Amino acid sequence: MGNPTIAVVAAALCIALAAGWKALLRTSPIDPASIDLPHPPQRLGVFAHNNRLQNAHKLGSGLISNPEDLAVDSQGRLYTGSGDGWIKRISFVDNLDVLVENWTYVGGRPLGLAFGIHGELLVCEPSQGLLNVTEGHVEILAEEADGLKFKFADGVDASREGAVYFTDASYKYGFHDHLLDMLEYRPHGRLLKYDSSTKTTSVLLKDLYFPNGVALSAKQDFLVFCETTLYRCQKYWLEGPEKGTVESFIDNLPGLPDNIHYDGNGTFWIALATSRTLSWTIATKFPSVRHVLALIARLAPGAVIDAIVNEPSVLAVNEMGNPIALYADPNLSNQINSGLKMGDSLYYGSLTADYIGHVPLTEEI
Repeated sequence: MGNPTIAVVAAALCIALAAGWKALLRTSPIDPASIDLPHPPQRLGVFAHNNRLQNAHKLGSGLISNPEDLAVDSQGRLYTGSGDGWIKRISFVDNLDVLVENWTYVGGRPLGLAFGIHGELLVCEPSQGLLNVTEGHVEILAEEADGLKFKFADGVDASREGAVYFTDASYKYGFHDHLLDMLEYRPHGRLLKYDSSTKTTSVLLKDLYFPNGVALSAKQDFLVFCETTLYRCQKYWLEGPEKGTVESFIDNLPGLPDNIHYDGNGTFWIALATSRTLSWTIATKFPSVRHVLALIARLAPGAVIDAIVNEPSVLAVNEMGNPIALYADPNLSNQINSGLKMGDSLYYGSLTADYIGHVPLTEEI
């Protein structure tokens, strides 16, 4: 017969652990789903670790608060959304010297940017929705679709015909709780289209996992959108026999994809906010770990971000979805949330930096 004292202590511990687990479930802000993701790809070939961004120039350092996405106008000036609610315009004095201006105030936390056919800047502000921005003026184009208000308007691109394609990353969580949506791993996102001629918004796809950046192809017969938490980008056909259908563009990426831009010369540039870390891989496998991380994120979201951000990068992918080059920095502690090629240079934005990164591209892409 076993020691009764040990049995009593063991039983008490089990009861205490069960009570603690139930208390955790009651206080957890998320309902995490089980998810089965592929093993991370080997870091070989194009995906090999490198330091191509290590000596990036910091443009506008200290003058821009967390520039998430980038857009360029016909005069070669950069625009970005700043954490203080301003759209900043960055003019080049020379290659390394820039003038940063407060161009138009939109409020909130402007994210995705793209220029429309009339020179207007289309902006996704998570809670306001899709905005039409000209200097000193802001107009809300869309704030809901199918009766469901946007909570996380995110990535955007515009066609030559004036159609605007954008994402609502989550109808459940807003920008400041985006980590909760990522930890929950449920399909709260949508891909949408705004028709400028009828001023109506339609839902192209729903039940998406944190849909993020959007970019049209050269012929504009398809677009590519990123599903951040599934480490993939999907192709949505706009024309042809496959119109309205979805297929894989590139799967099992080595990091979390954010914004995506097409450079007009056959290449999509996908920002990988962070590489796939061991801590995030463990979290995805165990919903219980995600409960704990969600509670920490509510109290100190920066601590969770610091734990998962590692070796952010920008990935160049051709129109067939084949990776052709990776630009990374293993020592960079900031996320990379957008990558934009302009001329023979690569520029990147970050939600956790106070500058725009710039590196010259030495190879032909």
